[in-house]
Amino acid sequence: MKKKIFPAMSLGVAIFLLNSCVIDRSANETPATADSSITVGGSAEVYAVVELLADAYRSEIGDVKFDFLPPSQTSSGIQGVQNGVLDIGGVSQELTLAELDERLTYLPLVQTPLVLVVHNSVTGVTNVSTQQLQAIYRGDITNWRELGGPDATIALFDYVEDENEKRILRQAYLGEDLAITPEAIVFPEDDELLETAAITDYSLAVVPLEESLAELPLTVLSIDGATPFGENLQSGTYPMALMLGIVFSQELSSTTQSFIEFSKSVEAQKVLAESNYTIVEEIN
Repeated sequence: MKKKIFPAMSLGVAIFLLNSCVIDRSANETPATADSSITVGGSAEVYAVVELLADAYRSEIGDVKFDFLPPSQTSSGIQGVQNGVLDIGGVSQELTLAELDERLTYLPLVQTPLVLVVHNSVTGVTNVSTQQLQAIYRGDITNWRELGGPDATIALFDYVEDENEKRILRQAYLGEDLAITPEAIVFPEDDELLETAAITDYSLAVVPLEESLAELPLTVLSIDGATPFGENLQSGTYPMALMLGIVFSQELSSTTQSFIEFSKSVEAQKVLAESNYTIVEEIN
């Protein structure tokens, strides 16, 4: 999976930049230039997917400009399309009709798992059960020795409650009412959490699966004996996954419409599958 290349930022800063871009585009671009470019914003996790599709689209169609604004959150992607700032908004959760309006169309593209990782200093632990994971987050299990690992305190890294990753972790394994131990170290952004877990002995965290994990001193654990890959993800045996997709207006430029149609194609799905994404079975 392609590594994200932009830093995450707050929703307020992202909206400010998006509004600034509206001024810049209207002042400096001709209608013909604007129509031949596609502006993308929203959830950071979706950027790698859109970049893959954009590269494949350009190789087939020709030189089309994609303007990737600094990524932020799903809500920013939706608002950007609603306000006419974005042609395509990235969303990293499955959307309901209540979260959209009649002007928007939602296209789910792929699933990518959230994975439970530990620092390589943790030896002797390759799997945890749901009950053990809940006990760690509750603070009932605090030492790796209790799980067959080294005699060392578990460094638990967690998200703020309004992060999409935390919502999915709760839905899949923790439950909505589990009280998190005050010993957990809480991060507002997944990039910062991942970087800190990679340099902290005896750490444990849940992070989105991405290409950079292979280069870090982190080990992916199975949960309840299920690894977060392939058939386990498709069947729901491993239930902790992000749904990555895009939203766009029903009134599209010809350039954006062409790219959307390509994104639904068998060729596009093949490109994503070759990058180890799990394709959404039905794309309408």
